[in-house]
Amino acid sequence: MMLVVRETGACSDVGQVRQSNEDALLLSDPVFAVADGMGGARAGEVASAMAVAALHGLQGGEQALARAIEDVNGRIYNAARDDTSLLGMGTTITAAMLDGDALVVGHVGDSRAYLFRSGRLQQLTEDHSLVGELVRRGTLTPAEAERHPQRSVITRALGAEGHVDIDVLHIAIEADDLILLCSDGLTGMVSDSELTRILRGGGSLEQLAQQLVTAANGAGGEDNVTAVLLRMGTRGADDTEPELPAIVILPPTALDSGPLAPPPTPKPLRPRGPRLLAAGIVAAVGIVLAVVIAVGLQWAHFVGATPAGRVTIYQGLPFELTDSVTLYREVRLTDVPTAALSADQRASLLDQRIGSLGSAEDRIATLTATSPWLRLPASAP
Repeated sequence: MMLVVRETGACSDVGQVRQSNEDALLLSDPVFAVADGMGGARAGEVASAMAVAALHGLQGGEQALARAIEDVNGRIYNAARDDTSLLGMGTTITAAMLDGDALVVGHVGDSRAYLFRSGRLQQLTEDHSLVGELVRRGTLTPAEAERHPQRSVITRALGAEGHVDIDVLHIAIEADDLILLCSDGLTGMVSDSELTRILRGGGSLEQLAQQLVTAANGAGGEDNVTAVLLRMGTRGADDTEPELPAIVILPPTALDSGPLAPPPTPKPLRPRGPRLLAAGIVAAVGIVLAVVIAVGLQWAHFVGATPAGRVTIYQGLPFELTDSVTLYREVRLTDVPTAALSADQRASLLDQRIGSLGSAEDRIATLTATSPWLRLPASAP
């Protein structure tokens, strides 16, 4: 019996916060993909569209997939270098290709591939991100990584350099396996346990993909969110090909259909009876605490990175009170790209150690003095 993709489902949405959708997806049996673009203006949309278009109609196995991803990396890199309006653009890519009784996955960035089998969800890919590295080193727990201020910083992307390291995985699959490809707009808002609950609920893959996106939007929808689902089956010698949807490439601009569901309205707090003395003590403590925090925020600095992947000095403390309120602000943007750092350098430099502005500057100066090649050309933004 030959394994085939029996059913597909896909959904993408701009989310609740972003103005445009820079995600792109591809359904083109035997290859399927999700790409999450990044860059100023509409450059992210260009990069993600280039990435999925390069895989359209692709045939072959591991080598063909790796070559196609490497080739489009070079084209994105050259396009950004030749056109100033595209400077800094890049994209993740997570692509899956059926190859006999195995699934070949090509992966760069922090979009993900999951295997759902017998009611259990398994993450197949490793995030090429700062927090992903710190979790693998044991420096952060997965729960801490979910709220880390630098959780959006990725360490690999198509278009960042002329050459890219591609993770290529061979996954043994079985009939009835479900494969999920998704952008971090889904996994950043919906936990693995919630993903599992939704997938266990059953239904068509179109319905499940819609439910996944709705869950991300209901949790806040802070980013574009895309989900692609594939159900595996078998085909005997006398069976006909499964009836899959026509080949689909969805450019990001075609996906901006507005939010799928509003976030839940928080319930109002129930008023409590007066506690005058306690309230006075709390107010006094609050004033003292506010003064301490204000002084600390003025002195404290730490080294981090921008979402675009540039080493930066921040003033304040590396904490977020809410999704939009933080205790830090950018004060020094350097010309050091995080992608050019080794994993050890990233773990050491971007550990969010609190110190003075001078100490943060000294740490960066020491690094660039010993590794001057880390600096970007002076013309880079």
